[in-house]
Amino acid sequence: MGILQGLTEFLPVSSSGHLVMIQHFWKFNPESPELILFDLAVHVGTVASILFYYRRSFARFTGGLIRDVGDFNRLQIGIPWRFAILALAATFSTGVIYVISKKTIEDAFENHNFVSILWLVTAGLLLLTDRKYKTTRRVRQFTIGCALIVGVAQGFAILPGISRSGSTICVCLLLGLHRRWAGEFSFLIGVIAILGAALIKGMEFMALENTSMPWGPVVAGAIVSAITGFMALSLLIWAVRKAKLKIFAIYLVIASVVSLVYFNLFA
Repeated sequence: MGILQGLTEFLPVSSSGHLVMIQHFWKFNPESPELILFDLAVHVGTVASILFYYRRSFARFTGGLIRDVGDFNRLQIGIPWRFAILALAATFSTGVIYVISKKTIEDAFENHNFVSILWLVTAGLLLLTDRKYKTTRRVRQFTIGCALIVGVAQGFAILPGISRSGSTICVCLLLGLHRRWAGEFSFLIGVIAILGAALIKGMEFMALENTSMPWGPVVAGAIVSAITGFMALSLLIWAVRKAKLKIFAIYLVIASVVSLVYFNLFA
């Protein structure tokens, strides 16, 4: 499950969709203390892989935020601060979508057929995006409105079957943002979103009783998810820059058909 989380958190195939299928297949209880803690651990592992992959970018970003503080007095906003403001706008709209649709999202995790259909939606979005060749918009040309739209896409990606990385990168590209910045923006807001999800899981775990756990499997899952997450992130960035997202769309179509056949005819 650590390998599965690490791969599917970043590849545009929906980690939550795959975990729902695994839980149905292995008869796991997603509300058990073991799975809540494990889910928290692998989310932390995937955040670590983002921070390591983009360590130079994050260092420049943080340094730029500190360096450019004085520019506000001259009403000048540098790229790092603009990036941060856009990320906060996207995170705000994600939070709004989550609050509005929380009950629908919880119900979706019980319906494997719904996951299969949403996989097809993600596949269609990936195919559509690969046809968008001109993506020349720079960060200074990316507006608050665009960021809010990306945040809405990330909000709907909480649904199992809709990929967070896929939906945010695709929407960025469809709005014309340069491929390099699309990836960096997606994973900047992804760190915030994944940490938010980890915080929610942590609060759920702390509220449970009798939560003594063997920590070996939990730590192993976090480490494995971090390693495989780094590999998956490298593959995704290559696919984004080379317009090869159709590879993942083909996989999703196959996964959707197989899951529909299995769960409706054999399970």
